[in-house]
Amino acid sequence: MMESLVTSPSSPATNGIAANGLPTIDPNVVVEYLASVLEITLGASRRELENTGSLLSKPRHSETVQRCTRFATESQVALYVQKDISPEGQSDGTSDGLGMPKYTPCFFLY
Repeated sequence: MMESLVTSPSSPATNGIAANGLPTIDPNVVVEYLASVLEITLGASRRELENTGSLLSKPRHSETVQRCTRFATESQVALYVQKDISPEGQSDGTSDGLGMPKYTPCFFLY
């Protein structure tokens, strides 16, 4: 079961209204939701999403969380994900068994 994207505002003040008045959204939940949507819509595996250079790779993960935070807190109406195919193994000459170089999908968040 997917956890809620929205958490309650900070504890209510004496008049019953929270200090900031707005609920907060956990960007990590947005990232996980985005990953599950990409798995379904683009057929991306978790491994592909975590490949070097992809949006869930260790070097890019903080950038992905930052973009999802901006999406959740600002008036952006869409997140765009681009799927590129990057050559893998061309420098060492490896192939897919049919003589074609291996290619790895990379996913970029815009």
